[in-house]
Amino acid sequence: MNNAPSPAKQTTLSETVAPSFTRVLISNIVGLVMLLGLALLIGMTWQSVASTEETTRREVKETLDRATERLQILIRAAEMTAESAERAAIAPEVTGATLQSTLEYSLAAFEQRPELSYLGISLAASGEYGALERTANGEILLWLFPGDRTEGPPARKFILTEQGFVLHQQLFNQHYDPRSDAFYAAALRSPSGDTWVPAYRWAAPFTGNEPLWGFSYGKVLKDAGGRLIGVLDADFDIPALNSFLSAIGTEYHSRFQVLELGAAPRLIGDPLQVGRAPLPLPADLSPLLNFTGELFLDRMLLEGEQRWVAARRMPLKGGMSWLVITSRKVSFIEDMLRRQLYQVGGMGVAITAGLVLVSMRMARRFGKPLAALERRVAGIGHTELEPPAAATFATNEFRETQILGEALDHMAVAVKQLLEAKEQQAASLALKGAIFDSTHTAIFSLDHQLTVIEWNAAAERLFGLAREFILGKAITDAVLAPDGHADWAEILSTTDSGAFQFVGTQGVFDAELRVAAFTRNGLEVRTLFLNDISERQRADAALRESLARFHAATRATGDVVWDWDFASNNIWWSENFQIVFGYTTDEILPSFDFWARRIHPDDRDRVVAHLQATVAGSENTWSEEYRFRRKDGSYADLFDRGQLLCDDTGRGVRMIGAIQDITARKQAELQIRYLATYDGLTGLPNRDLIQDRIAQAIAHARRAGNQLALLYLDLDRFKIVNDGYGHPFGDAVLKVAAERLGSLVRDGDTVSRLGGDEFLILLTDLNKDSDAYFLAQKVVRHLDCPLLVQGRNIHLSVSIGVSVFPQDGETAEALIDNADVAMYRAKDLGRNTCQFFTREMSEETLRRVNIETRLREALALGQFQLAYQPKVNLKNGQISGCEALLRWQHPEMGAVSPAQFIPIAEDSGLIVPIGDWVLRAACAQAKAWTDAGLPPVCVAVNISARQFLQQDVISWVMNTLEDTGLPAAQLELELTESLIAQDVEKVIATFSQLRTAGVKLSIDDFGTGYSSLSYLKRFRVDTLKIDQSFVRDMLTDPEDATIVLAVIALAHNLAFKVIAEGVETEQHCQFLREHQCDEIQGYYFSKPLPASAFEVLLRTGKSWV
Repeated sequence: MNNAPSPAKQTTLSETVAPSFTRVLISNIVGLVMLLGLALLIGMTWQSVASTEETTRREVKETLDRATERLQILIRAAEMTAESAERAAIAPEVTGATLQSTLEYSLAAFEQRPELSYLGISLAASGEYGALERTANGEILLWLFPGDRTEGPPARKFILTEQGFVLHQQLFNQHYDPRSDAFYAAALRSPSGDTWVPAYRWAAPFTGNEPLWGFSYGKVLKDAGGRLIGVLDADFDIPALNSFLSAIGTEYHSRFQVLELGAAPRLIGDPLQVGRAPLPLPADLSPLLNFTGELFLDRMLLEGEQRWVAARRMPLKGGMSWLVITSRKVSFIEDMLRRQLYQVGGMGVAITAGLVLVSMRMARRFGKPLAALERRVAGIGHTELEPPAAATFATNEFRETQILGEALDHMAVAVKQLLEAKEQQAASLALKGAIFDSTHTAIFSLDHQLTVIEWNAAAERLFGLAREFILGKAITDAVLAPDGHADWAEILSTTDSGAFQFVGTQGVFDAELRVAAFTRNGLEVRTLFLNDISERQRADAALRESLARFHAATRATGDVVWDWDFASNNIWWSENFQIVFGYTTDEILPSFDFWARRIHPDDRDRVVAHLQATVAGSENTWSEEYRFRRKDGSYADLFDRGQLLCDDTGRGVRMIGAIQDITARKQAELQIRYLATYDGLTGLPNRDLIQDRIAQAIAHARRAGNQLALLYLDLDRFKIVNDGYGHPFGDAVLKVAAERLGSLVRDGDTVSRLGGDEFLILLTDLNKDSDAYFLAQKVVRHLDCPLLVQGRNIHLSVSIGVSVFPQDGETAEALIDNADVAMYRAKDLGRNTCQFFTREMSEETLRRVNIETRLREALALGQFQLAYQPKVNLKNGQISGCEALLRWQHPEMGAVSPAQFIPIAEDSGLIVPIGDWVLRAACAQAKAWTDAGLPPVCVAVNISARQFLQQDVISWVMNTLEDTGLPAAQLELELTESLIAQDVEKVIATFSQLRTAGVKLSIDDFGTGYSSLSYLKRFRVDTLKIDQSFVRDMLTDPEDATIVLAVIALAHNLAFKVIAEGVETEQHCQFLREHQCDEIQGYYFSKPLPASAFEVLLRTGKSWV
């Protein structure tokens, strides 16, 4: 029969056909792509606008960072040039005769710094001055000025040629004294001896008739003994700075300006405005002076236009600061943004157009095979055996349409195969029946009423019910559970498999049951598959218990247990493998290669060879130590051992073993060996190791005929720091000191820590003693510089003793002992120096030990006494107070000088109980004088650094005043500048509380220690005390007189009183009175007196002036 539809029906179908898939696909995809393109364009535009401002801020900040860094390099270059010239000037010491050669020696460093205008050296004694100058056209000149010297040549100017400096001109009427210039005075005032000077107008000899301003870096020159040689200056002028700013401005497309901060800020750097002299602060830049934080970054109006501006302060040595400013026009940035928006818009339109074209092409390609497949499906109802070739080609273009087409072709074949399958099914039913009764699994089927309709032989054996008996009966009555009827509703609801208990021929048993449901003649039939698993469960439980014990044992030991099967070459690892080595379960492979590849390359061949020899040989046990790579790349030290298991023929079939992680034990062994020879705190060799190295060096020196030297170092004032800040901080100081020492020696030398604050340096292969001296001086200089420890600047120094092989000893012990003796001699000579060992020093060491031993008994035996030296008011001649001075009267040694026992008391820590006795005795005596009817006397007591840092000074002083009953106003505490430098903030806080309580405060020996001028305004002390070293020679030494007058002026300007000690002559007294010194103290009036004698002076009321 022909089943094709009639023409009329075909017409009806065509009229109801849906729209073409291809056209719908094209229109939808094109619309979607255009929508996505529009969203992409909007997003790109928004992102470009949003990121421009952030990018601008970042670029302006980075430009400022780079410019500031370049300026810091410029400043540091000038300082380094000065440091290079300093080394040339002090070794050997520069004089008027060597001034030209010293500058010529520094020429190379000067030529490497093209921004520098001048490099000069001025001599303090004669005022002679020499300088290198770089002119505007690049020529280098050398100037020499005679200063105060009247003999010899006049001022001279040299010019650098290929043959060196050639005399160009003699200037008979040119005079220049650098000691009156700003850089000279500023360098002398600087606490560190070097400083930058604010811009100032340079002297006429160098600038001609046209004024020129510039900047100077001044650095004080001193010889090895600390005597002033002169001042060194490195200078660059304002045009050089502007040239530098112009260059980096061109490089970074920005404008750079520099403000000099101070009381009156000035514009010193601006290539567009500043010429040869600074300008007053422009009004537009005023807001930048008061910004907070590290950086200013914002838009602001400069010179009538909006600019992005960034500014940062740049400190210079000497307290001077610059404000570095960079700016960029906002209009420049807006033009850049506009160009970006045009680019983004063009890209968006192009991308959208491209996507539309591609999507149309793809939609047509996808629609073509679907149309062909439509025609092919339409032909299924016809008798065509093969599809048209065109349709086959179209559908084969894509995998999905190809598969669908092939499925349609095979539909007819499938019908034929179904008929053949029915014939085969009948044959297989007979085979299934045989299998049904031969299996050990109990199988039975139930109809929808739970009636048994199938029952195999295994079910008969398991339940003891014959097939003839059970068929047709309800399963609920035949098969029972231990407690009666089984819950068959639960049993039959099992979807996968379940475990249940039934009663069988052997009693109660556990069964594993699976249910399969299907439909027969429209009714549901369930087939049940049941196995007795009681024996298997008992075996599984025993196995689980055994495995649990095994795993618990392996976890408890921490060892990794392994089992290597030779047949498969696989290795099983216990779960501790993950814990010990850090690998995850997925990363652990059960292969021999996985284990072998992770053994350290240096151990792998040995370990694998030994293991293979054990497997192939007659030994049954194997053990090795090796390193194994963890997941993180580190290596663990392991001890691995295994036991070989053999079959009945004696052939090895597997090996079982355990791995023990011994990394901690190995590290402990290494640490023990390390600590046996190295210091645990600093990592330096300890006493045992350095003694061994000294012995080796001695043997080598004997063979080579060379010398070697030992430098025994002790850190001055370390005990004060350690006691004041605590031992952890002291340990940190020792680490920093050790690092600095290590940076000073040669590669072949050894730095060792002997213990505490004592170090030893071994110098080998010396040709002469001076090599050791130069290194010792280098160490003294570098440790005299502050150590930065945990944010604090710690001021220490070092005392060094030197012994040399062979003249000072031929054994390590002798050289160490003699260097120790020399070190103590260095301490006796004032510390911060070095001394070579001499035979006479041994006697001095014994004397020091003897003094310390007797000093420990002196306080308990009452051998200390106080003497009181009066202070006299220069205006009325009356006694204004006194200073309590400690005296030691020993029954055998007699009167012991304080210069001998005070340093020993400081080093040993005895100064704390002695100082407590002094304060208490002085307060009690002052109270006794008042109680006796005498006018109130203010008594001054010196406080040592160890007392101040180690004790709670406030509680100590106030408790003493309370115990003795002395009013706080009658006590004055004297502290030295060196003590203040130990912890400025603590001193300020302590001063404030003591002054609030009424205690008077003074700075003793002012001008001899670390300069505290920058902190004086915060200390608010009552008195500055001029040291007697300045007073003694002030009538004959102009420098001492200048210092005395400067201290008097400084004290009065800060509203302090000033007292001069060491006044011994009437001329001293007259000089000080003429210059308004407030008080004086010294032998001219009275030596220190016992309390009774001082009381007589008070009662007389005598006027001393």
